Amino acid sequence: MLKNIISIIKRVSFRNKHKQNTIFIEKKIIESYLPKSPTIIDCGAHIGMDTIEFAKIENSKVYAFEPVKDIFEQLVKNTKSFNNIICFNVALNSFDGEVEMYISSGDSDGSSSLLKPKEHINDHPAVLFKQTEKVKCLTLDTWAKINNISNIDMLWLDMQGAEQKMLSASLEILNTIKVIHSEVSLRETYEGVETYNKYKKFLNKKGFSVAVEAIPNGYDMGNVLFIKK
Repeated sequence: MLKNIISIIKRVSFRNKHKQNTIFIEKKIIESYLPKSPTIIDCGAHIGMDTIEFAKIENSKVYAFEPVKDIFEQLVKNTKSFNNIICFNVALNSFDGEVEMYISSGDSDGSSSLLKPKEHINDHPAVLFKQTEKVKCLTLDTWAKINNISNIDMLWLDMQGAEQKMLSASLEILNTIKVIHSEVSLRETYEGVETYNKYKKFLNKKGFSVAVEAIPNGYDMGNVLFIKK
């Protein structure tokens, strides 16, 4: 089973939406932290590429969140053959309610964010933000209580800058998490984003340490694997 986990992590880890760059996670990084039957949240699931790979882990349970309506419909279609995937047309956020989401198009439909684009526009001029869409949002703690989820083993976060805001509002469930794979911002890609150094300090205080950094030189964003100490 461990071999399956490592294979899956290797295939899906550290993908960059705008440039292809893959870094493999060493087996020893995963071995001691993922249980045999992991509960995984894929936040920013898009059309389900990563979601499906996680669902192939033996006895895993995967909760996939995609707030953009059209993309969510594709996610549901792509994952319908997996009984261990449950999809939610919800944005995990720092509050419960509704919010206008900035929808990306052009070279990427995977850059939509709860935050207003800022430096992202300059760094990726071919990615456009021409419209917004009202989406439902919940805190992770609220969602967990509604769905009777008492613990989560791994968070896979691709939230275009909203990661720390979401986690800061759900400290109860954060205490149960063992592994976080998160996209990080090196500059203010979206308005109000917490840049990587501040984000890392926040997670350090919550008991997480950096296992692997995948932040290529010259990139505005990257991915980091955090492990509970």
